[in-house]
Amino acid sequence: MENSTSIKRITAKKVFKDSKIQVRIATLTDKGIGYDTINAENPDYIISDVENVIAPELVGYPAYDQDIIDSIICDTSVDSPKATMGTSLSVARAAANSIEIPLFKHIGGVLSTNLPIVGCSLVSDGLNQLLTIPMAESIGEMVYIYNKLLSELSEEYAFKNNYGEYISKNLFNDIGKFKGIVANISEEEDIEILVGAKISEFSPEIEELDYLESSEIIEFDGILCTENIDEEADFSKVDPYLMGTLTEMNYYINYTIEKGLTPTISGNNTSFPHIAIGFKVPFLRANINSKVLNEIWNIERILNSPNITRF
Repeated sequence: MENSTSIKRITAKKVFKDSKIQVRIATLTDKGIGYDTINAENPDYIISDVENVIAPELVGYPAYDQDIIDSIICDTSVDSPKATMGTSLSVARAAANSIEIPLFKHIGGVLSTNLPIVGCSLVSDGLNQLLTIPMAESIGEMVYIYNKLLSELSEEYAFKNNYGEYISKNLFNDIGKFKGIVANISEEEDIEILVGAKISEFSPEIEELDYLESSEIIEFDGILCTENIDEEADFSKVDPYLMGTLTEMNYYINYTIEKGLTPTISGNNTSFPHIAIGFKVPFLRANINSKVLNEIWNIERILNSPNITRF
């Protein structure tokens, strides 16, 4: 295995994706190649960090040994977590592709079968978002519910933004209407669907919700998710590109769990479902028009006995 996953080359280049310039990091071994594409305000700095600092240190090492790879990355002088995590992920993908296994099995082992629930925001006023969390029995059922929700919402809203969310003039005024649509589908399909929001300001209407994302601790009777490890919250949001490497992220997730919080991975990278499964994270937050739902649906179809994690 070591020879087949030995790192031959790591490169970084600019690519035009999702209507903007991003950086694609590629890791090449004898048997496979792995990519990770990241947003970057200064693409040239990321490319320089990857090709001139990180890559020379990793060439020749086995891509499958993630602990060693990440340790070497952390020992470099690069302080951009996007550059380090992007490289860590590209190496992990190259290792998985080299030995022809899915990324989630490379990260979490061959027995990784627990799939996360995916929460997607469906309505936004530009500052705040309304989202749903279908507590489905399968990803296929979850996709069906989201499709039905979007169909019903299309009768109420005329336009969508670039993230696939319907545009509301005043989101707080729309909470009652939104909850009514969700409740009807929940009853028709006999499935529990949590209603939540991501807010930038407090409004009394949020007290009607089941789930709330806030940048700070506020008084809320439902599930409260914050961006930090705060023991007064219930969930803690994890941004992989602030973690540094996969190994560091794994430690952070375990620490979050030790503190009694439920970790939540947030983002639209198709690697994130694999990370969630590999690290046993029960909840993913993604844009409704991203490829995250489809990626995890594809994963479900290749597993013999998939199981949806509950929280």
